[in-house]
Amino acid sequence: MSDEIIQSTGLIPGQEPTGTIQPAGSFSQELSLDRLTTELYIARAAKAVNGLGWQLASILNDAIICHTNGIGNSLGESVAISVTTDKVIFTSKAMNEYYVHDGRNEANCAQFVAAMATIAKQDEEVERRSSPLLREQYGALVPSKTYLVTPLLIYINIAVFSCMVISGVSIMSPAVPALFNWGGNFRSAVLDGQVWRLFTSMFLHGGIAHLLMNMYALLYIGIMLEPLLGKFRFAAAYMLAGICGSLLSITFHAYSVGVGASGAIFGLYGVFLSMLTTNHIQKTARKTLLRSILFFVVFNLVYGMQGNTDNAAHIGGLLGGLVIGYCYFPGISSKHDIKRQLITTSVLTLSVIALTVFSMFTLKDDIAIYQQKMQKFADVESMALEVFKMKSDSKKEDVLYYIKDRGIYYWNEDIKIVKEVQQLDLPPNVQEKNKKLLAYCNLRIKMYDLMYDQLTNDNNAHENEINEYRVQIEELLNTLKEK
Repeated sequence: MSDEIIQSTGLIPGQEPTGTIQPAGSFSQELSLDRLTTELYIARAAKAVNGLGWQLASILNDAIICHTNGIGNSLGESVAISVTTDKVIFTSKAMNEYYVHDGRNEANCAQFVAAMATIAKQDEEVERRSSPLLREQYGALVPSKTYLVTPLLIYINIAVFSCMVISGVSIMSPAVPALFNWGGNFRSAVLDGQVWRLFTSMFLHGGIAHLLMNMYALLYIGIMLEPLLGKFRFAAAYMLAGICGSLLSITFHAYSVGVGASGAIFGLYGVFLSMLTTNHIQKTARKTLLRSILFFVVFNLVYGMQGNTDNAAHIGGLLGGLVIGYCYFPGISSKHDIKRQLITTSVLTLSVIALTVFSMFTLKDDIAIYQQKMQKFADVESMALEVFKMKSDSKKEDVLYYIKDRGIYYWNEDIKIVKEVQQLDLPPNVQEKNKKLLAYCNLRIKMYDLMYDQLTNDNNAHENEINEYRVQIEELLNTLKEK
């Protein structure tokens, strides 16, 4: 049987549990070294001895000698733990051979093995915290006491996307209206009072590929940062940095529907970057991690310059994360100082709320302005067209008045409105529509001029030209009706 197959008790398989009986009151047992170095095993053994309350007599490079506590007239047992190349010899011997308690030596061995197992678990937990990249050995998607928020955020994002797909949204490339209906970030809607979109957009994604890339990035940073920052601060940093990203997104993208967790994730990378510029992380690991994080940030920002990537959300989240990280740093070592965490987080939350209010008052909703102007355009147009509603027996003077003093006048007013909306920051398709509206108004004025001249002279000299203008106007109106 291979010597690598060791039972959970730490005893060599096949070894009789009573051990090898030595002279009266003596017991010896081989134990597994558990692939530890001699130095580490001796260090753990010393902890186990202290934890059991045994009196430590001496510690050598490869051995420990100690005494257990006595019972009644017994002086206890002398315990020797010696480490060889590939095994450990545990020896327990009664210190007074006239007072031997049956089973005491075996019990000492069992207690020592149990204590060593407990210390191994404790050291494993410490290693998981100090070296979070080893978490894949334990399950990177499995929540634990020190690693809870990251897997929960991943599950929430996946659940939301699953609900979207079940409701009929495309799994590969969701339509923009669908993303908007599910809570996508859109400037006009946010400024109209739907501030919640700054938050909900962080849990929406534009397809399965977008979701998977973001969740991988969240998993990578969460494994390292959450045990370092603590659950509460990690969750707060994610939400607050995500809102910062959403705010910068609507600042630079007035007519795009923004979705994705990337703003919040970039915020976490910003927090980690701030930690890497302090002494909170060991200097030996700082340089390597800094290179890795900077590469991720720079690569994604450069890649984001192509296509439909919302780099504004990335930068907003990154900058927000840097600020949040530096604010959290003074109390980062006090993971159990709940009061300090609450105060810092409250100040950060109020700051983000203030930034949101400032954005609400300073950002222009050009779409709302455009819609108001277009409503005014329609009202003025209606007055300019009143001449066509006049009765056939209307007086000539009245018709001339409605053509020139009302018709031409109001068409010029509509031209002023169109020129005003051309100054707004509008999408290209809307700007193209405005050009057509301007051409439409000018055609109407030219037609009205001919109508006025023809009616004034009581002839049909311009009838063909007027009909041509009618045809051009009809064609233009048809193109304006197209979506």
